[in-house]
Amino acid sequence: MNRAGRIFFLLITLLALLVVSPAGAQTADQKAASVDPFWLGPSFAGLRVSDERFELGAEFVYGDCKLPEGEGGCSYPARIENATTCALNPIAVETPSSSVSLLRGGGLRTENSEVGRVYVGTGDRTFTVETREPELISAALRDARRRSQPVPETLPPPVYPPTVLRELKRVTAAAAQFDGIAAIAARTELRPDQVRFRLRVAELLGADALAEVPVPTLSTARVERLVEIAVLLRLYPRRTAEKNDKTVAQLRRMVRPVRGLTGFC
Repeated sequence: MNRAGRIFFLLITLLALLVVSPAGAQTADQKAASVDPFWLGPSFAGLRVSDERFELGAEFVYGDCKLPEGEGGCSYPARIENATTCALNPIAVETPSSSVSLLRGGGLRTENSEVGRVYVGTGDRTFTVETREPELISAALRDARRRSQPVPETLPPPVYPPTVLRELKRVTAAAAQFDGIAAIAARTELRPDQVRFRLRVAELLGADALAEVPVPTLSTARVERLVEIAVLLRLYPRRTAEKNDKTVAQLRRMVRPVRGLTGFC
């Protein structure tokens, strides 16, 4: 398994652990995501809200759980989750094979077809829509709105952390110097699919979003290593500190440059 694969596996493991964390363990970032969250209204597609959860931000479930035949897990007709753009953004949970487009003005929509999820970044928030029936996705995206809004409104562009913008600047700066995806990938130490994905995200955000952003000084390999350490530190703080011959506090300072790239904040 390559490093990118290891990081993805670690993120999935971390998410699984966070899901069973008690509400009292909610971080400041997760509390921020709970303020005036996005939902699909008191009812959606004829389904009332069946559950509201605030352990990891805010989540609204519509309809009842249905166990897929011959499979484990539980599938709901529809649900919407809230996170900040620091915890969830196109780079933190990268899906290079996914489509990227604008939604209702300035919202940045990325779709992970492998898991049937659509992520929408808008303002300081990323909301995630998941439905049991693929044909309901468009309706859910149309209905998604802040709980304080009586009807859906135009979505403002997302505001991403400086670390995320620097990683986008890495590819746009290389694109200004080199022709072709292969050359840009070689320059940035990224895969061609990552280059295409990040260039598309940068294009949709607009040139002004990256105009004053500096090109990152850390190499891609170093960033990936720090992300890996950050995730391990969240999962196994003492063991990770001992393995790196540092204290937990020292490691936390060391991984600060990748805050916003780790799938949590």
